[in-house]
Amino acid sequence: MTNNLSEIKLLLATKERPVAFLATVDNQGRPRVRPLNLMITPRGFYLATSRKSRKVAEVQNNSAVELVTLFPTEAGTGYLRLAGRAQEVKGEEKRHAVEETHYPVEVYWTGVEDPDLAVFRVDLERVEYIRPGEDDPLDVTPGFTEP
Repeated sequence: MTNNLSEIKLLLATKERPVAFLATVDNQGRPRVRPLNLMITPRGFYLATSRKSRKVAEVQNNSAVELVTLFPTEAGTGYLRLAGRAQEVKGEEKRHAVEETHYPVEVYWTGVEDPDLAVFRVDLERVEYIRPGEDDPLDVTPGFTEP
């Protein structure tokens, strides 16, 4: 397990702003998938979006989400799949998530305190990893969900 976690951390560290595909469920029960920048801190995985976006309404209605980020290499493409519940964070946790990841909030908002900026933490329930060039997913959930 430790080797898998070290490998995953190394792959994530090579990405300046990891792009992940976020899956939510809309109000008609249909899946919705879109790319976004994944914020990674020692405390977990975070998402930032406009409060006016459909993502916010969908997560407020059904907090179950999945994220996938790809690791393309010469050997093939691997991925990390994160499944869990998205919870909006505010105050210090919101500020820390943005500051620790150097998320460019000024590109979209006036700053961390902008009321339109919504930040969500993903409380993980399941984590799968497929090494680049391999076909079988590894369940690496314990390494991500245990303290």
